[in-house]
Formats: sequence, structure tokens, C-alpha cells
Amino acid sequence: MALLDPRPLTISTVPAASLTVGRFLHAALEPLGLELLAGKNGLRRVILEPVLHRPGLALTGFYEYFAWRQMQLFGRSEMTYLRTLDGDCRRARWQALLQHDVPCIILCTAEKESLDGELLAMADQMAVPVLATRQKSFAVFRVGSLLLHELTTPRATVHGSLVDVRGVGVLLEGPPGIGKSETALGLVRHGCALIADDITRLWVDAHGSLWGTAPDHMRGFMEIRGLGLLHIPTLFGISAVRPESRLELIVSLRRCGPDDDIDRVGSDVKTCEVLGHPVQRLLIPVAAGRDFVNVVETAAATYKMRSSGIDAAAILDEQLISHYQSVEQQHE
Repeated sequence: MALLDPRPLTISTVPAASLTVGRFLHAALEPLGLELLAGKNGLRRVILEPVLHRPGLALTGFYEYFAWRQMQLFGRSEMTYLRTLDGDCRRARWQALLQHDVPCIILCTAEKESLDGELLAMADQMAVPVLATRQKSFAVFRVGSLLLHELTTPRATVHGSLVDVRGVGVLLEGPPGIGKSETALGLVRHGCALIADDITRLWVDAHGSLWGTAPDHMRGFMEIRGLGLLHIPTLFGISAVRPESRLELIVSLRRCGPDDDIDRVGSDVKTCEVLGHPVQRLLIPVAAGRDFVNVVETAAATYKMRSSGIDAAAILDEQLISHYQSVEQQHE
């Protein structure tokens, strides 16, 4: 007998665009309050390593192993140290730093009036952006690191509907016309929340979790053949839609024939790789009369049960082994 079609999930990976200082500045304007002080012509500089670096030893003149590809973050300690140097020495240290072709300099808790005019002039001349914020360095490092990850993380799109089923993010995928949107609609009517219909965008957050959302222009909408476009918040309330959800389980709907070998025990847990992360995947055969809404809800509950260490197939296996051992002992 042939196995139920385990064809790989079709994922369109969207490569991250080169991260420039200008892109970072635009993204950080609101959360960090960054301001461009000098080096406007260098906003197209590419950040080769999206990491914030405290220059430390470089300010003393030691540049071996200097992380020049990273953004240079100056906090109160770096600025205080530079103020202990005489004017000529301080300008020499600034010039040496800029000559190493760093992407940009970020000054924390810095007042414009306390900066050397020579620094800004040199930065303009060498096209090295100098950014300033009134926030403290630890806050800039934390928020800036999250922004850098968000701007550089790989993204992907997949044809499928993502639904939050009782706290489990379930992606319904399969060939066109198989019933993905109809199943998602039934789940919404049962109190679940729609994340995306037909097209789901995926990304990995800073903690390594896989997330999904809908394209901005399609959020809250669902297309049902014969009914057309539905606006889910209007029909079922605002709680029926959520902006994003973790992707934890993939349910693949597939048509099956009489000779297909269908898993009836569930002991063989399959996974597929999405953006480098393994995700559990169930292959559900489509047949007339099946209640796919209840099947998917039960699949989500089973996923939660297995995640807590309870496996029905393993429990049955142990009980059968115990039963046969007991029978053999009675015959001895």
C-alpha cells in the first residue's frame, strides 16, 4: 500500500535585505529617540555584523581584534573616559576610531553641547553617522539588539491558514480547494482566533520561537468559495482575530485513496523544518463526512498533551506489553 502523500511543505523564503544605518535609524526613531548629529552621507553604510559593541579598549589605542563591523555604542563610562584626555589626544582617538570604517557611532545620554565639534566635523568629512539618544546605554543595548534581530531575521511565506486553537498556533495547509479556509472558519465559530487566511508570513523572534501573521492588507479577512470575502471581526467580534501567533503545529490536509496507508496509532510523530526550526506535522486524510473542525481541535489538544509528556500511543503500548507479560506468566 502507498503511504499518504508526505510531500514537503512549500515555503517561500524572503531573504533579509542588507541592513543599512539609515534603516536602523528609521526603525529606532520611536523606541530609542535617536537623532542624527553628523555623517548624513553615510546613512547607506551597511552594518556587516548587526550587533551593538562597546569600544572599550579601542579608546585606549588598542585595536587588535577590534569589532569594526559592528555599531559602536558609547555610554557614560566611555564618554567620561574621553573627557579625561587632553583635547589633542581625544581628537586622535576619535579619528582613529572613524578611520576603522565603523558603520556608525551611537552616543547615549549625550548632550550636543558636551560633544567636541571636531568629532562631528570629522564624522561629516568621513561620512560616518553619529547618532545620539538621551536614553541610558543598557536600555539602548537591550532595545537596539531586539531591533537588529527583527531587521535581519529571515522571513518566509506559506500558503495556508493560521489559527490560534486553544492557545496552540495551528497552520492548515494543503492543495487548493481542499477545505483549509472552511476548516479555519469552523474553528473561529468554535471560539478560536484567526491569525491569517490563505497566506501566512513567518519569522523567528529573538528567543528562537517561530511566529506567523497575515499580510497587513489581508488581516481579519477570509475568502470562502461561494461566499466571497468575509470580515471576521464584523461577523464574530474582535476577539475572533489576533495579529500574530506562534506556529507550533502544522496540519496538512490531503486527499487519500483506498490503497493509502494511513497512520491509525499516532506513534510516529513527523516534523518538517521551517526557517531552520522543526515543527510537528500531522497528515490528515480528507474524506466525505469527516468533521475536520473537531479533528483539528483534538489535534491541538493532543499536541498540548504530548508537550506535557503524555503520549496515548506510548501508554497503550505499555499496557499491551504489561498484559502479554501477565498472560505469559499465567501459562508458565
